[in-house]
Amino acid sequence: MGRKPRVEEEGLVHHVIQRGNNQEFIFAEDTDKEYLTGLFRLLPAAGYNIYGYVIMGNHYHLLLGSSVEPLPSAMHKTNLRYSKYFNRKYGHTGHVFQGRYKAFPVRDDSYLLAVLRYIHQNPVRAGVCQGVCEYKWSSDSYYREHKNHNNWVRVDLALDILGNSREKAVKGYADFMAVAEKDNCNYESSVDTGGVPEDNFCLEKEENFPRLSLDEVLLATGVNEQEFLLIKSGSRHRNLTAYKLAYAVEALKLNYTLRAIGKNIKVSDAAILYLMKERRK
Repeated sequence: MGRKPRVEEEGLVHHVIQRGNNQEFIFAEDTDKEYLTGLFRLLPAAGYNIYGYVIMGNHYHLLLGSSVEPLPSAMHKTNLRYSKYFNRKYGHTGHVFQGRYKAFPVRDDSYLLAVLRYIHQNPVRAGVCQGVCEYKWSSDSYYREHKNHNNWVRVDLALDILGNSREKAVKGYADFMAVAEKDNCNYESSVDTGGVPEDNFCLEKEENFPRLSLDEVLLATGVNEQEFLLIKSGSRHRNLTAYKLAYAVEALKLNYTLRAIGKNIKVSDAAILYLMKERRK
């Protein structure tokens, strides 16, 4: 039997994406990005591990893990605190973020590295800078300098995968970040942006990655444990409809059949089809 992937030994790791409401630039100023970074710094003390992050003008990416604390708790507290800060600073009312965050499970070492590169290359793809190391508001410098300031960014997991010595690992990291994502891959974003073009979420060729299970697709919509169990039981509560729709959309992208999608949440394939039709209205 082969060695267990290092990422599995760390507990459940997710790639989290959160956008500003209506694609608004809610992190427009450096002080805004600095405040959010400060909120990220609080997460390790609450039982979470941060493996990577980037803060752009209108969204952020977070590579977050925990073996004991639920993901929704961290995201709720972080987003709530930032929303209060933003509304107070700018005299804003209403939603700051665009719905619930999206969270995608990271299940093996190669995928962890691919996601980390995708996160750190975000500013380059957006044309903000020419090189990954030029962007201030990401965890890239912690890897290049092997910094573990109060252990708030856990660089060891990825570096241990990249080399058996720190010198080799850091060089391997720099080389890996210098390589652009492949142009011919077909792994596109699973984020539903409501018709707004999304960044290319190209990590590697799709066939290199195992297909998510239907339960994993459902969890990736951002449901909490109670909502997950209610949906799995076939509940028809209206507040669950948005999650069911997001689940169906993503499952269809992964080539699951309507029957399989419906069966997993105890509804008919006709109900799934109706849900999709309602979405188009």
